[in-house]
Amino acid sequence: MIAGFISAIIKFGHEIIARPQRIDFGDIAMSFFPLKMRDRIFWFTILSDALDPRQATINFLKNFVHEAEELLLEASAVEGFSILSEDIEKKLNGIVNKIIRKSTRILPEIRSDDKKVLPVSIPLTFVFAMIINGLFLYIYANIPPGELFLITPAMLAQYCLIGIISGIISGRAKAGGISAYIGSTIATAMTSRPSLVEMLVLASSLSVWSGIIGLFMGLFVNSKKLTFIPK
Repeated sequence: MIAGFISAIIKFGHEIIARPQRIDFGDIAMSFFPLKMRDRIFWFTILSDALDPRQATINFLKNFVHEAEELLLEASAVEGFSILSEDIEKKLNGIVNKIIRKSTRILPEIRSDDKKVLPVSIPLTFVFAMIINGLFLYIYANIPPGELFLITPAMLAQYCLIGIISGIISGRAKAGGISAYIGSTIATAMTSRPSLVEMLVLASSLSVWSGIIGLFMGLFVNSKKLTFIPK
């Protein structure tokens, strides 16, 4: 019984350690994970800013390993020893810079901060919301009288699409939610010209739905890309 219990604990420990991990040490974070390459186990570790999304740092490390696999195997040809020549080091640094560019969001100085991105994401979301509303007004006009039940799912899809675009533009959770709510509300007021009561109903229902989608989409986009940390 004791042997079985110890075996289970060891197995559980290996499973936990085998997963990508990140430990925060104040302003610095350490991400690490083991990877098997050609029947050999390698441990990879990276130090990053703690403000960077956890998943983004892990993705960076995985992409680096994928790109640099041959060089890493060459540098560790003899197990237990690493031979890092000047040429290999130069190539590895080139791969690091390449992966950093791919892993960093577009316009990182703006899209790494909610306050900075809002002045950009709100008007852009509004423009896209106007286009989407125009397309859906055409769709509503062509729904047959006997299929009016399609209006509700169409409206949900309409405001969901606005939220998705807002989250992608902002690349942030809060900014994505706020931009989607404001952009969809103003666009609806300008395209449909509803009454005050109708506007209040839309602002407290469909616009909120759009904001929720924008928040989660922004959260997703933010988790995939490295942020810009001003020094």
